[in-house]
Amino acid sequence: MPTHATHAGAQLAVLSHTACTVSFFDLATGHRTDVVEVLPQGHELLFDPARRAVYASHTYRSGHYLAQGEKGHEISVIDPDAHKVLDVIDIAPEGAPHGMQLDAAGMLYVSVETGPQGPGAVIAVDPDTGRIAARHSAEATLPHWFSLTRDGRKAYTTNKHDTYVSVLDIADGGPMRRIPVSGSEDLALSADGTRLFVATPTLINPAGDPAVEVIDTATDEIVHSIRLGHLPGPVHVTTDGKVLVGQWRVDGDPMAGPRLPGLLSVFDATTFELVAEVDVNCGPLNIISSPDESTAYVSSLLAGTVDVVDLGTYQTITRFAIDPEGRHTAHGIAYIPAVVADSASGR
Repeated sequence: MPTHATHAGAQLAVLSHTACTVSFFDLATGHRTDVVEVLPQGHELLFDPARRAVYASHTYRSGHYLAQGEKGHEISVIDPDAHKVLDVIDIAPEGAPHGMQLDAAGMLYVSVETGPQGPGAVIAVDPDTGRIAARHSAEATLPHWFSLTRDGRKAYTTNKHDTYVSVLDIADGGPMRRIPVSGSEDLALSADGTRLFVATPTLINPAGDPAVEVIDTATDEIVHSIRLGHLPGPVHVTTDGKVLVGQWRVDGDPMAGPRLPGLLSVFDATTFELVAEVDVNCGPLNIISSPDESTAYVSSLLAGTVDVVDLGTYQTITRFAIDPEGRHTAHGIAYIPAVVADSASGR
């Protein structure tokens, strides 16, 4: 089924941590074009436009963050055009890599859990050499997602059940500071970097009312709470001023209870008013948008699907099935633009 003509030549990569695969979808046709096998328990994906590579973080060998097996310590480097694994970056003795982000210089920042090197942290990895260049402690057990400011001077980590967001001084290495919250999931910065949006509380055994906390990044204080009807997971902010929030409709345990449809809520990033809501599949976990902000992509952990939503009409365009039987998850997602002539690769 066609998705959107403006996405001709573009692809969507989708990581399944239970199937241990990355699926590639042609965004002009909606067809899955390839499946690449990767190491166990990949969680997040990140596209590196300068090197034209996709990074996959391998967090655990099995289980999840509350009931995990052995921790992973690898980041796969995937060619999005040839659809093959090019390299595996081993970050041991660091372990459980999860969130990833690039700074303006192309350094790869990765969140890791508590291990032999100390409390959970954000580390800086040189993608060209695989060497760890720096470690910034979040003083948290399980820093999961994080946001790096555009100037690269600060990073914010959400820490699941720990009751604070960590503020890391990346530029000067100053002491870590804490913003009190009732537990947290995903987070995202506004396009101008002045506001941070944090999903609270944590999904499993939540200790507070569902909300997105709005933080002033100049003072690192909460200035507003967007109240929600259901537990939030993923948060994404578009460059044209929309805050996209994935909510879990739950009845009992979010992971083991009845699988109810999820909800994509869209808020104005300035007024915080609700703009639209769209049903998505159960267990929304990641949200990204296309570079032109016309389309949102919402992966559903429990259903093993990705919903493709038109951000102009707020209608679902199509749904990509990673596993039609629902046995395998859809976790990390990455939008891969079409190859541009004469600048297809930075490698």
